[in-house]
Amino acid sequence: MKRGATNNKGFSLVELIIVIAIMAILIGVMAPQLIKYIEKSNVAADTQMCDNVRKAIYYAMMDPDVVQANDKSKEMIEDILQPDILGGRVHGLDHYSGDWLTCAFAVAVTESLGGWNPFDINHTTGRDTDYLKSTPKSGLSLGFMTAANEDGTNFAVFVQFSDRYGEKNGEQFTGDYEELEDSRVIFVK
Repeated sequence: MKRGATNNKGFSLVELIIVIAIMAILIGVMAPQLIKYIEKSNVAADTQMCDNVRKAIYYAMMDPDVVQANDKSKEMIEDILQPDILGGRVHGLDHYSGDWLTCAFAVAVTESLGGWNPFDINHTTGRDTDYLKSTPKSGLSLGFMTAANEDGTNFAVFVQFSDRYGEKNGEQFTGDYEELEDSRVIFVK
C-alpha cells in the first residue's frame, strides 16, 4: 500500500480565483445590458397599461347602462370627448374626485382595469406607481388627450414624465395630439 499517492479531486486556489475573476468580468459586461432590457420591458408594460386604460374608457363609453346613468357619467364622458380646436387638450386622468369616482362610468373603467381607478386623485385604489412600471424622470401620472380633425375625434392616453425609449430622460408633455409622435412620453393613440 502506497501512502504518498493520493488522488486529490478538489480545485486549487488559483483555479477558484480565475473562475471568480471570469464571473466578475461577465457580470460587469452583462449588467448594463440587463438594466436596459429591464427598463425596456417596463416601458412595454406601461404602453400596454395605457392601451388597457384607453380600451376601458372606450368600452365604458359604449355601455348603455353607463350612458343612461343618472350621475356624473355623462358629464365625465363629455369632458373626455371635448376636443380643443387647437389640436388637443392635455389633462390628467387623475383630476377627478368625490362623486366623479363613484359614477357608473368611473366604476366601469375601474372594473375593466381590475380594481384600479385611473381617475382617482387621492389614490384610494392605488398610486400610479403601483400600476406603472417605467422609471419616471419626476412624478408619474396618466394623462389623456382628445383632439378633433376631419376624420373625427381622436383620443390618446399617455404617461407624463416617462421615456418610451427607456433612457430615463422623461418629459412632461404639453403639446398637441399630433406632437405625441415626436415626444418621448409613453403613449397609445
